Amino acid sequence: MIRGSSIVPSLLKDVEPDQIFREASGAGVIFGATGGVMEAALRTAYYKIMGRDCSPDAFMAVRASSQATSVTEASFELNGNTLRIAAVSGLANTRALLEDIRYGRKQYDFVEVMACPGGCVGGGGQPQRDGCEMAFERGKNLYFLDSRSRIRHSHHNPDIQKLYENFFEEPLSHRAHQLLHTDHNAWEMPQGPVRDRNGLVVNPNAKLYR
Repeated sequence: MIRGSSIVPSLLKDVEPDQIFREASGAGVIFGATGGVMEAALRTAYYKIMGRDCSPDAFMAVRASSQATSVTEASFELNGNTLRIAAVSGLANTRALLEDIRYGRKQYDFVEVMACPGGCVGGGGQPQRDGCEMAFERGKNLYFLDSRSRIRHSHHNPDIQKLYENFFEEPLSHRAHQLLHTDHNAWEMPQGPVRDRNGLVVNPNAKLYR
């Protein structure tokens, strides 16, 4: 895609990013590893419930312990309640976990699902090394970056704070719910070929016809 757009990286000049993309937190960095979204969310959930920050590494138990780990389970005591969580990656592993939940063999309060093995770091666009899956090693690098980050909690990111102050109002507000939440039952897959305004089919998997 870069070559097709005639972009030569060596000729590009560094520029300051737009304000909304200027700041980053370690919690955001670890989104790419399985369990990372959950860990970031738990750091902020602790703050919302307890009124103070937890140690950034308080929820390390949600991290995959090895390359072979498909489901990570953990439990935490939070404000007198036990929080049971699971993080799963890979669709086959997800199906097995969902069946365990459906038939009552497992019960959780919070489940994170990532389709790619190991999380986004194991996605289809990642480079391969001699056919080996490097997602776990890449994930460890993300946690290293998190450990070195100046901001390690999402709610301390000044860009996020400004978004809520100026636009989303507050977490769980009606506006935030409308704009940030997805209702998976409120839409349907399009039926038949999708056409542009000229009547041409834009679905690449359908035959081109008027």
